[in-house]
Amino acid sequence: MFKKIVHIALWSLTMIFIFISLGFSIKQSRQLKCADVKVDIADSVRQQFVQNNDIRQWVRRNHQGIFGQPLQSVNLRKIEDGLRKLHAIENVDVFTNVYENGLKSCGSLVVRVKQREPVFRVVGSGSAYYMDKFGKVIEWSPRFTPRVIIVGGLVTPEFARKKLLPLITYMNNDKFLSAQIDQIYVNAVGELSMVPRVGEQIILFGGADDFQIKFRNLKALYTDGFKDGGWSIYKSINLEFHNQIVCTKK
Repeated sequence: MFKKIVHIALWSLTMIFIFISLGFSIKQSRQLKCADVKVDIADSVRQQFVQNNDIRQWVRRNHQGIFGQPLQSVNLRKIEDGLRKLHAIENVDVFTNVYENGLKSCGSLVVRVKQREPVFRVVGSGSAYYMDKFGKVIEWSPRFTPRVIIVGGLVTPEFARKKLLPLITYMNNDKFLSAQIDQIYVNAVGELSMVPRVGEQIILFGGADDFQIKFRNLKALYTDGFKDGGWSIYKSINLEFHNQIVCTKK
């Protein structure tokens, strides 16, 4: 019985010590001042619209006052809201952390970023930009050129969002179509022409409506009609007509 009481007493003292130490550690960490910004960008190897130094410079330019402030006084929500407005950022989490610098504990701001992923690129009409899967515009950057379908001609962001995004997303999710189509051109009335990767013919697609049916017909033409080759003798493939494909020879 005595041993049991002693065991309980020691366990209780141990827990009290842990809670006191933890409370002291938390209080101490909150009093640490922010000295650095650490950035973690997801998929930074795959796409480079945003780089670590871009985020650091943005924080230093817009929130210079946080350096030297206690960690607990840093307005994390304000920093997150500002970063989310940047065109290339899909999501961001900002929090504080404590790291060891030799024998000294230091405070830092940690910024964890997820970049937007481009679905296609628009060129021409006096503008150049990418569009992501949510229909958000990503400004063109000379530092990074992802391999996506290129769209030229008369393309407004609204047309790109409402008409092209579902069509190109469908293409990207189809192994055959994504390997076959290289470029899309949009004329003044919203009709599409497509340039295949193989062959010199132009695919006259017509409007973006009913694209599933048109792509089904195009796949049937290539897999059945052109299974032994022969597409090189045609200058155009017209999909505008309902359930009918018109091929024009050179």
